[in-house]
Amino acid sequence: MARLRPHIASRLPPGTHAVLAALLLLAVAIAAVLLPFRTQLRDQLAHRDASVLSALVQQRLSDAQPGQTDDPLAAVLDASIVPELPGVLEVHLFSPEGRPFLSLLGPASARPDVPWPSSSPLPASPLSRFAHGPPHRLELWLPLRSPRQPEPLGIAFLAFDASGLHAEYHVLDVRLARRAAMAFLLVGSLLASSLLLAFRRLEASNRQLAARSDQLEKANHELALAARTSAVGAVASHLVHGLRNPLAALQHAVTHGDPASPDAADSARRMRAMIEDVVRVLRDEQGIDAFEVPMDELLAEAARKARIQAPMAAHLHWTLHATPGPALDNRAANLALLVLENLCVNAAQALEGRGTISLRASHSSQPPQWLVLIEDNGPGIPESLRQNLFTPRPSNRKPGGSGLGLGLALSRQIARHLGGDLSLLVSRPGQTTFSLAFPSHHAHAHAPALLPD
Repeated sequence: MARLRPHIASRLPPGTHAVLAALLLLAVAIAAVLLPFRTQLRDQLAHRDASVLSALVQQRLSDAQPGQTDDPLAAVLDASIVPELPGVLEVHLFSPEGRPFLSLLGPASARPDVPWPSSSPLPASPLSRFAHGPPHRLELWLPLRSPRQPEPLGIAFLAFDASGLHAEYHVLDVRLARRAAMAFLLVGSLLASSLLLAFRRLEASNRQLAARSDQLEKANHELALAARTSAVGAVASHLVHGLRNPLAALQHAVTHGDPASPDAADSARRMRAMIEDVVRVLRDEQGIDAFEVPMDELLAEAARKARIQAPMAAHLHWTLHATPGPALDNRAANLALLVLENLCVNAAQALEGRGTISLRASHSSQPPQWLVLIEDNGPGIPESLRQNLFTPRPSNRKPGGSGLGLGLALSRQIARHLGGDLSLLVSRPGQTTFSLAFPSHHAHAHAPALLPD
């Protein structure tokens, strides 16, 4: 049986619990309004009967003989046998000060106390109270006054049979219960219908929102996968671009019959270094390893790899400087390293073994990003190449020569995978400056780790 409850609860319309709670609150509100109203109506009915009985007794006292007006006992006895009165259950007399005087009917031990302090004056009007039984009684406290004597004669307590009044109470309760039930059914049905309709619409909106959320999640996953695939493609293109010249040099050495020449060994070493770099970047793209790289170590690594790719770079003067700032995660560091390495190799080949290459990195907090300037004092980039500098085109680089070709286009693409950009700031005889800017919000401060070999 307990196993069926979740299954049954799952079949309930949406918002059922809220509707039940609203109906419960409605029932409480109706009861809170009707109960005081019921009490007020009962008091009015009891006061009505008490007023009628009091009027009859007072009329009887007023019609008493002159010789009887000074005798409250005779007056009350005479009044208590009025035919119009219902059955009298108890009659007790009290002095004007509230002291018991005489019990005419009923046991003296059951005689009640006056319901007001003895030091207070007599009330001007009778007091009444309905007492549940059985038997049901209507109790009446009646000040005895005579129109021919200003002083009060005393206080009379009369208890009447209130079966008729109790029957009226029952009829009143039945009518109030019917009216409350009708109000509850009418208002509750309207309230429940409105709430159920609203919850159905809300449930439909929730289903649509959940479906759209699933679609957005799938789209985000596909976009992330596309971005990773695009980054891997850019890195692969960078590898193919970088391998062309070492392969050409190696082919040249093999063709001329000297595969053991220094050029062949150098080309093979360069090819191996590039393949290891790309494998490391692809591994980081897959999230296998996670470490952090400070910016100054990244600049030093870029200079070291440029010396491997371009042997003439060993004769250059290098200037490296990085301001304090957050370290980079390994993915961003390796992608940035590919860009810096390519720019340094281009600068070294343009200088042809003579000159200075400067790498300066600075961090800004608004927005949080790194800005790396790559500067050399070479001849500059020809004017004919500046307009389409970052557009892919065939390369004029030959083994041992210089040229730009696809390298800058691939470097800009990799920079944009970092969320940044690569641009040419200055190009004139004696100065060429590139800027690499990328966000640092994925970086972490004070990382001691180095790039792996």
